[in-house]
Amino acid sequence: MKRFERLLIENFQSHEQTEVFFTEGLNVFVGPSDSGKSAILRALRWVLYNEPKGTDFIRAGKKRCRVSLTLSDGTEITRMRSSSVNRYILKTSEQEEQVYEGFGSSVPQEVLDAHGMHALKLDSDWKLPAQFGTQLEPPFLLAETGSVKAKSIGRASGAHIIDIALQGTARDLSGVNSRLKHVAEQSEDLKKRLEPYEDLPNLQERLEQAEARYKEAGAMHERLETIRRLKERLDLMNREKEEIRDRLGRLSGIDEASRILTEAEGTLFKQSHMKRLSSACSRIRTEREGWKRIWVETGRTMEVEEHLSQLIKVQERLRLLTPLRENLKRVQREAARQRRICSATAGIDQMDPDQLERLGRRYQVLAGLFPKVRALGREKERLQNRLRQLVHLPEEQVEKLSDLVEKRGRLLKLEQGWRDCRERLSRGRRFMADNGDEIARCTNQLAALLRELGRCPTCSSPIDDSVLEHIMEEYGGGMAGAAAGREDQTTQTGIE
Repeated sequence: MKRFERLLIENFQSHEQTEVFFTEGLNVFVGPSDSGKSAILRALRWVLYNEPKGTDFIRAGKKRCRVSLTLSDGTEITRMRSSSVNRYILKTSEQEEQVYEGFGSSVPQEVLDAHGMHALKLDSDWKLPAQFGTQLEPPFLLAETGSVKAKSIGRASGAHIIDIALQGTARDLSGVNSRLKHVAEQSEDLKKRLEPYEDLPNLQERLEQAEARYKEAGAMHERLETIRRLKERLDLMNREKEEIRDRLGRLSGIDEASRILTEAEGTLFKQSHMKRLSSACSRIRTEREGWKRIWVETGRTMEVEEHLSQLIKVQERLRLLTPLRENLKRVQREAARQRRICSATAGIDQMDPDQLERLGRRYQVLAGLFPKVRALGREKERLQNRLRQLVHLPEEQVEKLSDLVEKRGRLLKLEQGWRDCRERLSRGRRFMADNGDEIARCTNQLAALLRELGRCPTCSSPIDDSVLEHIMEEYGGGMAGAAAGREDQTTQTGIE
């Protein structure tokens, strides 16, 4: 059994340096009054139970105090206190010195285990040091209150377990009631928050119908685009047809124009021939004059005349043969052209005129489509080159493109839903605006009836002006809140 062996007191109240040695059995401190006997007990209580608190027990003029208690087994407990130091030091014969700080107003558990003098815990916040009595203290428990006596006797008999169980049950019951109330409030809150969703099945059905109509509209839009493209092609072909008709109309007098052209060519040829003849005649006259001068000068008239006659004959023959040669060339060219035409139209007599007209129209259409065919060929070649480039795309980019296409589809659906919700919200706002006066009139009528009745028709509790005003504010706030809730829900649906 452990006992006190030695007590060292430094700067504690009236003790500047006091050392006390204990013996086995009863130890009694005797001496005159105010000699420090009670201070020894307070120092012992301070080192054992950390009581009293604070720093008022430090000796006047000193900055710190220290109390060391040595037990019979060699354990030494030291308590130190100053304005900046609050420390326990525990040193045993088997372990090294241990320092404890930051323990507050309690005692470290290692120190309590070392001296073994635990205080009797009567309540969660009240302990009784049954092993320690102070000066002028009345007999044990006689000066305490009835509750303290009952708790002490109950702890001695084991009845405190029932008290602890009752306290725990009360705490549990209070916690359960609190949680139950919280759950009920949450349930009511959820019910209020679910009120805007009561029409959700109808909205789902309308959304499905809208999606079906959207798909149908998409198909009709594609069909409309196809019809527009065909109409554009038809208009283009009609314009080309009109142009061809205009050209054919302008070419209706081609035979007459050919005849006139032939006559003009003949006239032009005759004119040029006459010009040449005129030039030849002028040249011959000039030569004749020259020959005349020569003949006069030379006197050889007969010979000159003979030569001149031959020249005239040759000139005349040349004049006659030149147009014949030109006519021969023109006839040869026309004969070659006619042979080509005859060769190309060898079977034209056996062909139907309607078939010829259809072939002509088909030829004109094909001639108009030929530039488009070449353009489509160039576009096809460009797309094939682009396709060859796309074949070598990385798989990661292909997956990203697939994801983007899928997200685009979802966004289109969400956009349609958002538009529907916005339209319904607009209709609701218009309804509220149109029926606001009726709602206000009914609200005022309800207030007048409640004021006239003077009590609640449900619970029969009296209703004064303040209660009535509160009821009307709650009613108006509930209507506004429901509208706000529907608006918030619509906004969230559009954002998501």
